[in-house]
Amino acid sequence: MAKSATKKKANYADLIASCDTGVSMVNNRTKHMKLQGFSGAGKTHFYLTMFTDMASGLKPEEALLCIIDCDLEGQADLIARDSIVPAELRPRILRKVCSRPDDVNDMVLAFLDLMMQHKEEHPDGVRMVVLENEGAFYMGCRNHYAESVHGMTEADLLLSRQQQALREGKKTLPTFEEGQMHSYKVINKLFSTPYERLKMGAEMCGAHFIGTTLMKTRTEGFGTNDAKEITVSAGRPDMTDPLFDWILEFSSQQRIKAGELQVRHQVMVKKSRSCKPFLLDNPTQERFAQAVEKSSA
Repeated sequence: MAKSATKKKANYADLIASCDTGVSMVNNRTKHMKLQGFSGAGKTHFYLTMFTDMASGLKPEEALLCIIDCDLEGQADLIARDSIVPAELRPRILRKVCSRPDDVNDMVLAFLDLMMQHKEEHPDGVRMVVLENEGAFYMGCRNHYAESVHGMTEADLLLSRQQQALREGKKTLPTFEEGQMHSYKVINKLFSTPYERLKMGAEMCGAHFIGTTLMKTRTEGFGTNDAKEITVSAGRPDMTDPLFDWILEFSSQQRIKAGELQVRHQVMVKKSRSCKPFLLDNPTQERFAQAVEKSSA
């Protein structure tokens, strides 16, 4: 019994020694950010310049950016611009295009393993992992479920259910006949698993975790006198928002002045544990950092 108690105490001591301290938590802070906005608002531009800014002064091999792209948004044109990504950093960017949950999960595990290797080789390096984009991945999870359970894509299943509704003299039928409790329990698990793995894995390997999603408009109270158009983020923000320390919303405005097109970009900090919410015009990494510092004073 005495030996067993001594062994347990030794195990406890090892567990305590493995804990973070307040000092190590402050010194090794990583940024987990959700970037949301309409297409072309500046989400991808922001995280690419964030990566290159953090990698400034390091050797190229000390920096690593891994991207899981669920909708092929077109990072290539931005990465090709020297003002955004220096040529020497381009080989340090890896991207995999996929949206099926099995493929996404495989890439999550592969990229996190690569990040751990990078941490061992370059403990003071910069690591960033990105999941683009939430709405497209959620649709990929729904489609995967429809194919796995019903043997057809969600679009074909919707059509089939609507035809069935007409035959039965009904206006419509729910997409999944087994009911929301059964279908969405599986869909939500398929969807949330990669996000949870990326958040925990990024913490373990000292990486910044970036998620992106598109904004969309929808009408509340359609067909009534109180109908109004609202803007929301695609995907499942109720599940993903709590995972991120930062939520940034990007927007852009255009106007013609003196025959020239002028574009103004804006970023709004909607959630942050580091500073108060603020709105910033034409953000650069330098101006964003200054705004954060000013707002946190």
